[in-house]
Amino acid sequence: MVNDKLFQKRRELKEKEAKRRRKRRSDHKMILILCEGQKTEPTYFKAFRNSLRPPDKSIVIPKSYGGVDPSNLVNKAEEEFSKALKDDPPGYDRVFIVFDRDMHTTYDKAKQRVDNLNKNHENTFEAIVSIPCFEFWLLLHFENTDRPYQTMIGSKSACECVISDLKNYLPAYEKGKSDTFKITCRYIDEAMKRAELQEKRHITSDMDNYSTTKVHHLIEYIVNL
Repeated sequence: MVNDKLFQKRRELKEKEAKRRRKRRSDHKMILILCEGQKTEPTYFKAFRNSLRPPDKSIVIPKSYGGVDPSNLVNKAEEEFSKALKDDPPGYDRVFIVFDRDMHTTYDKAKQRVDNLNKNHENTFEAIVSIPCFEFWLLLHFENTDRPYQTMIGSKSACECVISDLKNYLPAYEKGKSDTFKITCRYIDEAMKRAELQEKRHITSDMDNYSTTKVHHLIEYIVNL
């Protein structure tokens, strides 16, 4: 009889703990943002996270993996996701993988890898890509354009050309600057509208041939949490 009562008590405690963990999981979504860029993107998204009131500690932005190409970044995302399954509460609800088209040879492979991961994880992973680079998202804060930046224009790469245009509005812009979000956030609604418009405009065409970005997907998801 004593043992029966003891086991019953243990079962009740386990059920309460399971309910507590489920409630914590449902009330507190955990988000992982992995960035290809060493400074620019992590600094921007950390500033965005810190602008929330209160700052959302459930948005995890690890240190940069410096020099990791898109395909390996997706591998890192899968590793972090699997590792977090052992946490309490377990796992991430969403994993956003931020990388550029730029001149990466593993860009297409990385996007396909994300699609494959979602077959087993119910659309947990999302590739937040920019063509040619993240600075195109910043440029949309100031003008509505889908200018097809070429891989090289003279001695400049496509990304360098985007940065050159961005400096028409932000003359002091440099990659990784800590104040980029603060300076541009007042125009973020316009950037969201423009990015969505560009995406809809090219939805039936090969989007890789145009300048586009999906950063607005990530911003919108976090705002609507």
